[in-house]
Amino acid sequence: MHPVSVSLQPFTATPASILIPRSTALRNSFDFAELRRAGMSSGNRAMNSVPNPTLVLETSRKDFTVGDKDAIVIVDHGSRRHESNLMLNHFVEMFRTRTGYNIVEPAHMELAEPTIKDAFRKCVQQGASRIIVSPYFLSPGRHWKQDIPALAAEASKEHSNIPYIVTAPLGLHELMVVCAH
Repeated sequence: MHPVSVSLQPFTATPASILIPRSTALRNSFDFAELRRAGMSSGNRAMNSVPNPTLVLETSRKDFTVGDKDAIVIVDHGSRRHESNLMLNHFVEMFRTRTGYNIVEPAHMELAEPTIKDAFRKCVQQGASRIIVSPYFLSPGRHWKQDIPALAAEASKEHSNIPYIVTAPLGLHELMVVCAH
């Protein structure tokens, strides 16, 4: 099965050299809570510079609405250090509790288990009708653009009737400053 077809695939990155600078007015024009509910982040906005943010939100509401049978797979890099890998499990539990999503599974891109393939399998066993792969990364890079989509595509081969999508990384958001402070 191929990824869910959407009008703004997060895989297509805009080169940084031609991005529109983020002004305060532009930043204030986005409802960041609405972007997150729509499965997007300001990282999507940076990667997909579109002149009309209202158009993006209307499209994303239709295409990214999360339903009861949708599964969220939160993917980090993975580590040889067991304690680091456990942090993803804690985040997944917080995310599940805070959002109320029924099917949320952790996955590590490499170096540790569960893998993306393991997480896909667990989601399908729980009755998922679509899988949303959400990279637990701050910035877009090679892992987000190449590795995670390739691993998700490989995992989806065993579940060809289940569509999936890979979202943008967490990206820039004003609340990141609050967290870092």
